[in-house]
Amino acid sequence: MIKKSFYISFFGFVLTACQPSTPPPTVGSGTLETLLIDHDDLTRSAQVYTPEGFDSTFALPVVLNFHGYGGMALDHMTYTDMASTADEHSFLLVCPQGSLLDGEPHWNNALPGPDNKSDADDLGYLTKLIQALDDQYLIDRERIYACGFSNGGMMAYALACYLNNEIAAVACISGCLGDTSTTCAPVHPTATLNIHGTQDDVISYQGNSEIIGAQEATAFWADRNNTLTSPSITMLQSDSYALEHIRYEEGDSNVVAEHYKVNGGDHRWFNFSVNGKNANLLLWEFFDQFDIYGSR
Repeated sequence: MIKKSFYISFFGFVLTACQPSTPPPTVGSGTLETLLIDHDDLTRSAQVYTPEGFDSTFALPVVLNFHGYGGMALDHMTYTDMASTADEHSFLLVCPQGSLLDGEPHWNNALPGPDNKSDADDLGYLTKLIQALDDQYLIDRERIYACGFSNGGMMAYALACYLNNEIAAVACISGCLGDTSTTCAPVHPTATLNIHGTQDDVISYQGNSEIIGAQEATAFWADRNNTLTSPSITMLQSDSYALEHIRYEEGDSNVVAEHYKVNGGDHRWFNFSVNGKNANLLLWEFFDQFDIYGSR
């Protein structure tokens, strides 16, 4: 469960700081380490989770998972509970820590400009983080994925636009596509997944004059990926919500743009289950289809 605590004007619209409302569960059975990165006169950090029982001779795919505005990397790792999925499917799970804006951790998903209140060089930090992961762990540079919650989902979209040479696929959970859309310049087709609740009162499902709504964002990536213009739509019933799975297929390099419309869902990292698969497993199975060159 995520609760909303306060609002702040950020990148031209209002975001809410999201903090865990109950004690976090224990991280999985693997190894959790803190990686420090010096960048832009700051010491930045990331929580790195190595899965239990991994083969040290096998290059691990990487999932970058970004917390929301006001969040903390360790809290985000425990609450999203992706470590258990990493254990089962052998990927390196990395939760970077955002820097402070007005005293709250955030991600600067936009390029410098008059409406951007942040001067954090997160793209530079994340470039260094990926290189540090490559230096200190055995990773598969062709299979680096990014996902995030709220402001963190916006950061995942930003990586698909501005650090696209490093990122194979992205997923945005209860986030949005903002100013990024006007300057987005991916260098290769990039599969995207968006999960968003229709009753989100922090980042509107429908969008507004300053942000692109969930379905429109999916269509944006479908257009960028040159998919079929008409998506398939599948009605699903999870253990918690009625879902609509919208999927644009047959893009360049056989990538897709997908969206789960969560009817009645609010502003949260979703943990619903569909046909015996929880949302984290759906995320991983989506990522696992792609590498930097498209469909695997």
